Amino acid sequence: MKSRGILFLCPLLLLGCATEEHQDLRAWMREEAKSMKGRVAPLPEITAFPVVAYETETLTPPFAAGKIVTQEAVADKTAPDRSRPKQPLEIFPIEDLKVVGIIMAGAVPYALIQTPAPNKPKHVRVGEYMGRSFGKITAISRESVTVLETVKDPGGAWVEQEKVLMVPKEGGR
Repeated sequence: MKSRGILFLCPLLLLGCATEEHQDLRAWMREEAKSMKGRVAPLPEITAFPVVAYETETLTPPFAAGKIVTQEAVADKTAPDRSRPKQPLEIFPIEDLKVVGIIMAGAVPYALIQTPAPNKPKHVRVGEYMGRSFGKITAISRESVTVLETVKDPGGAWVEQEKVLMVPKEGGR
């Protein structure tokens, strides 16, 4: 039992010694703290921004379906009609579209156009559009489909160029 009592007294004695051990250091820190003063630079003066009226009636809504058109594009009479709705084959480059066949419905020819996989062929006729360059189908014959594309030349003017997509011969050639 005596050993247990000694075990409890030892920590208490050590605790009592520890509090007096650094008294000289603590006194010196208190003295030094009295002469120290913090120096904080004054905050800069806040200037008010001028009030600006926000007029939304004259601005284009940010999520409107219409696109911003420059004055040059409006003035260009040869520019393609951008206000017409896009047709399904206009999302593909014309190089990715292949003519796989021609169907005659009476006197009206239809071309079967294969789009990139996994899509099925789509039938088109004269007057419809295909390709990303405003390509309008101008003629369909038994051997080919003629498309008139409208592209910008290096000078910025709209020019038309004709592309002919051939129907593959028998045997895939």
